Amino acid sequence: YAGRQELPENLKINFRTVAMMVPDRQIIIRVKLASCGFLENILLARKFYTLYKLCEEQLTKQVHYDFGLRNILSCLRTLGAAKRTSPGDTESTIVMRVLRDMNLSKLVDEDEPLFLSLINDLFPGITLDKAGYPELEKAIADQVETAGLINHPAWKLKLVQLFETQRVRHGMMALGPTGAGKTTCIHTLMKAMTDCGEPHREMRMNPKAITAPQMFGRLDVATNDWTDGIFSTLWRRTHRAKKGEHIWLVLDGPVDAIWIENLNSVLDDNKTLTLANGDRIPMATNCKIIFEPDNIDNASPATVSRNGMVFMSSSVLEWKPILQAWLRTRNPSEAATIESIFDGSFAQLYRFAIQNLVFKMKVLECMIISQCCKLLQGLIPKREEKDTSPVPVEHLEKLYTFTLMWSIGAMLELDDRIKMAEWIKNNPDITMNLPDIPEDSEATIFDYCVDNDGNWQHWERRVEEYHYPADSTPEYGSILVPNVDNVRTDFLIHTIAKQTKGVLLIGEQGTAKTVMIKGYMSKYDPDFHLSKSLNFSSATTPMLFQRSIESYVDKRMGSTYGPPAGKKMTVFVDDINMPIINEWGDQITNEIVRQLMETKGFYNLDKPGDFTNIADVQFCAAMIQPGGGRNDIPNRLKRQFTIFNCSLPSNPSIDKIFGVIGTGHFCEKRLFPADVRAMVAKIVPVTRRIWQLTKIKMLPTPAKFHYVFNLRDLSRIWQGMLNTWYDVVNSVPVLLQLWKHECCRVIADRFTNFQDIGWFEKTFDRVV
Repeated sequence: YAGRQELPENLKINFRTVAMMVPDRQIIIRVKLASCGFLENILLARKFYTLYKLCEEQLTKQVHYDFGLRNILSCLRTLGAAKRTSPGDTESTIVMRVLRDMNLSKLVDEDEPLFLSLINDLFPGITLDKAGYPELEKAIADQVETAGLINHPAWKLKLVQLFETQRVRHGMMALGPTGAGKTTCIHTLMKAMTDCGEPHREMRMNPKAITAPQMFGRLDVATNDWTDGIFSTLWRRTHRAKKGEHIWLVLDGPVDAIWIENLNSVLDDNKTLTLANGDRIPMATNCKIIFEPDNIDNASPATVSRNGMVFMSSSVLEWKPILQAWLRTRNPSEAATIESIFDGSFAQLYRFAIQNLVFKMKVLECMIISQCCKLLQGLIPKREEKDTSPVPVEHLEKLYTFTLMWSIGAMLELDDRIKMAEWIKNNPDITMNLPDIPEDSEATIFDYCVDNDGNWQHWERRVEEYHYPADSTPEYGSILVPNVDNVRTDFLIHTIAKQTKGVLLIGEQGTAKTVMIKGYMSKYDPDFHLSKSLNFSSATTPMLFQRSIESYVDKRMGSTYGPPAGKKMTVFVDDINMPIINEWGDQITNEIVRQLMETKGFYNLDKPGDFTNIADVQFCAAMIQPGGGRNDIPNRLKRQFTIFNCSLPSNPSIDKIFGVIGTGHFCEKRLFPADVRAMVAKIVPVTRRIWQLTKIKMLPTPAKFHYVFNLRDLSRIWQGMLNTWYDVVNSVPVLLQLWKHECCRVIADRFTNFQDIGWFEKTFDRVV
């Protein structure tokens, strides 16, 4: 498999080949049990062996399962320790407890009941209590309290399982989807163990944000010079730690078969890092190595068997604790109100959306609920210090409705948003505070917002009029006619960005994502807040991104860098999903973006092992919706952003935009005749109709892959019509000739055969 090579024949022939076969594990288990002082070793060894055989056959096939010899040996190590600590228990109870605790940590949700029933059948009539660690559990509770988190039982169990694993393994893996609490789990456990009198600290790096030579070191072939890598430098540092201090090396990034195979000699019983220059550095006694990936589809069985697994399922941390942790930062009366509002309808609405609506981007429950919290944080009006009166309940209910529309509804297209609005309105079990929409209007709840006094307000009330200048011609690309969509998106960007959090806009081409973010950044006062833009392409590498960021910041103090003169900075990354996805399915350029957003810095490439902290930098990003050959971004990066889907403007909005531009150019001041001016207003909706019919009928196929008609094509037709003078376009027939010419240039010139052109001519005449 990957990471291993076949030897050449002329080398193989010099060796005598001996095949190694699987040993009889039952005898090994029996001998080990006897050596630990178990009297019933024959019976227990048979049960132990049978349980593992059944597990291999009956549990689901997961990549991270391993019931092989290494796992058996780590269980036997624990058994010896368990027998010595609890001499009063029967031997069966000890074996059963250890087998249960050592294997539960890695099972996925659906295998757990099956495993427990297997173990209860093998050891009938024994009821087990959980081995308790009162001192550790108290320390964990204190640390959770200090960090402002919720002591959620399922998640606390994972902390204890990780603690038990680290006692018998020097290589561990905390595995699970993003948002299951892996990082916090490791941090909390280390702080809790420090409180119990064993100081722990971590060194964290992302192996995929750098190349393999930057990680393990590089040997210059010409001069034989050796340059240490980041990992090997950190590895040497663990030897220089203070006496009694434990160090955990956390490798926080996707696993592929190559870099992790290089650590095989570290993870097995050799415990030695072997470098390309011949250095063999043993593992420090106080050091542990932890991997923190969100999947290990590419890991080889050799790697899996060398690590102690703790699998953190997304069911460990559902939406409730995430919401409660945020509510602890609010005042208690407000928190109680918000929690009861969420309990009323969040779960039902989320279930409906997942089962019946199409999300334009795959998101997990934890991302949606944290998006709710970020929005509420930005929306709930700030009170003066002296004003202690709580926000009225009705106001909070309206904000909750608005938040749901822009967390669950933020990923949907227009038709799904309408379905969601209908469901909320017509569902008898749910009472939500909705705006009063007149019967005859086309508006949905998505067209309303909550003003500062807590009243519903249509977005149109906030849209400013755009006046096309009569005496000059503005640059076409810079014209932004305000409509409901841009005002709304601008408001949402501001709600999140003012908290220095990241915003990601997704949407089809031509939905003005880039224009809106750049427009928002142009409002910054340059004396306090700078803005930079960079575009990703399929050739962007982590190194290029790191060098770009380094060029934007100056040294502040020590290893901290920040924007010049103590200002803040927003970096806008356009097309963030473009970088190439490698053969392992990792998008390594976005790994360094995630590392920068999560840990606020990256490793210095010139001085290996030095961490550069980046302060006062926040991110905005834009990308086309994933799917259809376009990449998605890694889940662990998505979680750093608040995501909004920019849908195409509605028909009235499109007509308004081009109506303002068209009638603005063909105006009285430019001396166009009255009948021409009247005609322009009439052809605005007709142009849109022709574009829409073409878009529906002429779909791209492999032979006609360039049949992609988006909003930009419609704007190109109007762009061509604005380059005219009154002395040329002096009558309606000339205007219509110009108009038909522009439509044919933009649309019909793409067609590859005559029947498509014939269809267009017919449709054109019919619509006109």
